[in-house]
Amino acid sequence: MKTTSSTKTLLLAVVAVATACSTSCAQQRGGPGMPAEAREQIHALFDGHDKIHRDLKLTADGYTALTESDDPKMATALKKHVGQMQERLASGLSVRRWDPAFAEYCDHYSEMEHQFTTTDKGVRMTVKGRTANAAKIAQNHAKVVSAFAAHGWSEHDKKHDTVTR
Repeated sequence: MKTTSSTKTLLLAVVAVATACSTSCAQQRGGPGMPAEAREQIHALFDGHDKIHRDLKLTADGYTALTESDDPKMATALKKHVGQMQERLASGLSVRRWDPAFAEYCDHYSEMEHQFTTTDKGVRMTVKGRTANAAKIAQNHAKVVSAFAAHGWSEHDKKHDTVTR
């Protein structure tokens, strides 16, 4: 088969569109469903939210949060959950696509620097937005997570507002 310049151009265009759609469609779908172990950690955290204490400090470019529990099982669940979510989001997958605030956070995740460290009783997360909007989105996400820790399942099914849309 002889390849002409117009055929090459068409092939490149098809590849570019397919790649863009593949990335965009995966983000819209959120990728594969949450693995069972990740769901178990999340459910444990909602069930035991009253055993979690969270100290959130908003900064000019994001936030720092210390989330801990005196209950060793809850501390372990916190560590596992944050690690699992960081891995999922860093790989381009999303979570809670139906919740506008989480969709916004997932869409802008790569515009933020995430530093996650474990403590004896849980996790410390520092997030800095590389743009003013990313900082606002990070802070919004942190507030929603704080509401989860404070209210558990009663907060779970709520949709949360975005800050840039």
